[in-house]
Amino acid sequence: MFDLIQYANNPCLAGDGQAYSYAEVQLEADRMGAAVQGRHLVLCLCENSVPSLMGYIALMVQGQVPLLIEAGQQAAAVQALAAAYRPGYVWLDNARSGELADATPVYRFGHYVLLKTALAEAPTVLDAQLQLLLTTSGSTGSSKLVRLSRANLLANAAAITAYLAIRADDVAVTTLPFSYSFGLSIVHTHLLAGAAIQVTTLTPLSREFWELLQQQRVTSLSGVPYTYDMLKRIKFERFELPALRYLSQAGGKMSEQGLAYLQRLSAEKGWPCFVMYGQTEASARMAYLPAAWLERKLGSIGHAIPGGRFELIDADGQLIADPRVPGELVYYGANVALGYASGAADLARGDEWGGRLATGDVAYRDEDGCYYISGRLKRFVKVFGNRVSLDEVEALLQAAYPGCEFVCHGQDDHLRIACAGEAGRDGLLAFVSRQLGLHRSAISCAFIAEIPRLANGKVNYNALNQ
Repeated sequence: MFDLIQYANNPCLAGDGQAYSYAEVQLEADRMGAAVQGRHLVLCLCENSVPSLMGYIALMVQGQVPLLIEAGQQAAAVQALAAAYRPGYVWLDNARSGELADATPVYRFGHYVLLKTALAEAPTVLDAQLQLLLTTSGSTGSSKLVRLSRANLLANAAAITAYLAIRADDVAVTTLPFSYSFGLSIVHTHLLAGAAIQVTTLTPLSREFWELLQQQRVTSLSGVPYTYDMLKRIKFERFELPALRYLSQAGGKMSEQGLAYLQRLSAEKGWPCFVMYGQTEASARMAYLPAAWLERKLGSIGHAIPGGRFELIDADGQLIADPRVPGELVYYGANVALGYASGAADLARGDEWGGRLATGDVAYRDEDGCYYISGRLKRFVKVFGNRVSLDEVEALLQAAYPGCEFVCHGQDDHLRIACAGEAGRDGLLAFVSRQLGLHRSAISCAFIAEIPRLANGKVNYNALNQ
């Protein structure tokens, strides 16, 4: 997957007092490779540590097929996923090795261990193109996975590296979990460019994080909308970060306040800010807004990445040619995944999508060819026969109560609103009822300390429903 030797003497991975060059990472990959016979599915419990990431890179270099999940998943969830997909090996923290019965240690690096399972003797059949499996939501509440090929991953990493102009002297920091497609794309692009990756579990809320960025001369900062909400609260622009070259954002639509903050940062600090759009099903990235366009195209996802293209399709399946007409956004590119999997048998399947991805997002295109996401096809509920867009309700509430954060969910005939912040219940319910023309009996509001989120920063709807 990656030609590490071409960057042999460059710094590759660093963290927790450890540092490894590209040549040293290749040497470790060879050691792991000697412990695995044949090509296997490898279940990886991922955390932002050097051993965890070292093992992932080694598996990719050796042509194995990792299945990535968050290391924080409970034993029952890990065992259920193992039962569904039948991995021959498991890469995890040694402290958890007792959770898997009939598994034998075959390789160790730091506090991580590679376990050979009983299934390795009768391995799961894997399609020749298959290189990686990722969850669709950032959690393993569902066993539905995205099947990605080496060609998908390399095409996307090359496109992102090109438009962000990532260089061999760049240094990235792990602000996102690498089991999440956005976080993983940062790893892939920097490995492709021969750049360095600073691995840490520190968050932007800690002083130590900013000291690390200064000491290691980190050149870019990436995050989801929630990340930038945190940065705005702590006024991170006060920190001296002379090596920082640019900021990037993906993982969901930014609020108007968030975009205004990015615009101000760009103007005051001289940091180019790239707003990006993607899905796991497209190996991470489908569109980006050039930093120079941020002010005049505020709210836009820009245009397709190099090598990709978009279409807009109406409800009758017809191509939309005119500007400002909304329709479903459809993407075409070499980075579109092979398809989904719901169990081990699906891993033998080939390319089912043929480079076309119906995103499920509603968008429109302006006269300059820039795209704007306006909602999700499935982010609707019907209340007493009226179709209600959850995204539009969130936008209405955010504009009316700028000091609060809202998430709308629910089911037909019942709109649920989660509110983090100070707002009067009666006034809020009356506002929504009046704006939507709905009786208050169909609307409920829960006031909570903060919006529950997954490790990748996205809203945890399962927690909200509970």
